[in-house]
Amino acid sequence: MNIRTAITAGLALSLALACSGKPSPEMQARLDSLSAAASERDRLVQEMAQNARMLSEISMDLSKVQVRGQLNVSGESPGQAARDSVVQKVRYITTRLNQTESQLRQSERRLRSLTTVSDSLRTTLLATIANYDTIVASQRDQITSFTAQIDTLRGQNTALATANLALTDTVNDLSLRENTVYYVIGSKDELSRRGIVQETGGSRFLFIFWKSGKSLQPARSLDPSAFTAIDKRQVTTIQLPDSSKTYRIASRQDLTSLAMPPDTDGRIHGSVQIAAPDRFWAASKFLIIVES
Repeated sequence: MNIRTAITAGLALSLALACSGKPSPEMQARLDSLSAAASERDRLVQEMAQNARMLSEISMDLSKVQVRGQLNVSGESPGQAARDSVVQKVRYITTRLNQTESQLRQSERRLRSLTTVSDSLRTTLLATIANYDTIVASQRDQITSFTAQIDTLRGQNTALATANLALTDTVNDLSLRENTVYYVIGSKDELSRRGIVQETGGSRFLFIFWKSGKSLQPARSLDPSAFTAIDKRQVTTIQLPDSSKTYRIASRQDLTSLAMPPDTDGRIHGSVQIAAPDRFWAASKFLIIVES
């Protein structure tokens, strides 16, 4: 007997009871059973409608998801903010889809366990659930695709950020190396003993004459560790150790680049003040100042 026949029979019973007065316990139990079957049927139909609405809303949400391929390295860029929004949207849709699938399973279990639902209605509702399962599987495939795209873009973004950081470090290292210069201050004997300067005779490159026929000039090979390293962009004044003494520059710097050039005897007092750093250091990165 299907549900329509049962309900018709129930109506007939109700009419009969209306004519005969109070129903017997058997009749009342029959009426209660028919009423419960109708309520359960209505509840299942309402659940199917609710599941349909949820799946439709999820499909609409999925249609609005766009995983863009353009990347920006900055973590605070609009592109990054948009990707974060996409990630949150996909997570939200995934949660809703899991809830809908759980609801479908509950409806299916209840439908299979009921004995008061007609076979035709059971078959129809089970077919509806199977159709919904197909939709859920398709939506889950879309979410998997979006997740894979997001993971790919994250990997590319991380690689670009790492490469950008490495490039920045390289540029900074090159810039620092390019602008690092060296200076040393000491007496002739001290600098000679350390292998920084050497006395030569008869050379056409004469820098400081100490006695007839001899000059003091930088050694052919200079060790940066014997000098003080500075950044020529930042350090333009080098203070001399003893203001009561005079000093001379024994290296190949352009002395016209000094703010206060040496006196007529080539002597410097107080400090070395560099007015044009690039020109001053162009000939040599090693400045040798000798106490005269």
